[in-house]
Amino acid sequence: MKLERNRGTIVLMLTIAVGFGIEIATNSIGNDAALLKLGALPDDGQLRGEFWRIATYSFLHFNWLHLLLNVGLLFWIGRIVEQQIGTARGALIYFVSVLCSAAVILLVHNWHPKEGATVGASGGVFGLLGAGLIISYRQHSDDRFRRSLWIVLAVGFAVSVLPGISMAGHVGGIIGGVPLALLMKVQRNEN
Repeated sequence: MKLERNRGTIVLMLTIAVGFGIEIATNSIGNDAALLKLGALPDDGQLRGEFWRIATYSFLHFNWLHLLLNVGLLFWIGRIVEQQIGTARGALIYFVSVLCSAAVILLVHNWHPKEGATVGASGGVFGLLGAGLIISYRQHSDDRFRRSLWIVLAVGFAVSVLPGISMAGHVGGIIGGVPLALLMKVQRNEN
């Protein structure tokens, strides 16, 4: 892995690790009330003027498994997208996906409140997965890569029906990532 070609992904991963480190230091892992104090999205969909939550929720995670799944997928797809469209555009897709994810989560929770705060980077990750799929079709990438993206997305949406997993967040991420990827030029894949 060439660090200069993946610096955006690495910075995102480190930032998420810092967020989880703060959770460890404040004994907030798995504690909704403590996660709300750190910047999670509220369960009733009301920001109450605390607009920073639409970004901060994405750097927090409910537990180690949640963290490892999101960071692992970010490591995989983030590097690929970043290498194809560059650091700035890859980061743009990630952050727009996080914001769209927050918007959909808040809209759904405003209409149908859930029990517990919402945290996690999966909105940004799903946006990158959707962008990766668009890029793979535009580049006529290896069918195995494209199939692996479809499988990851299918599994991601399938587990979204389980309690405690945000289907709204995953859908919001796709809503953010796919249109942006459609608007961006992609470097031609020589492999």
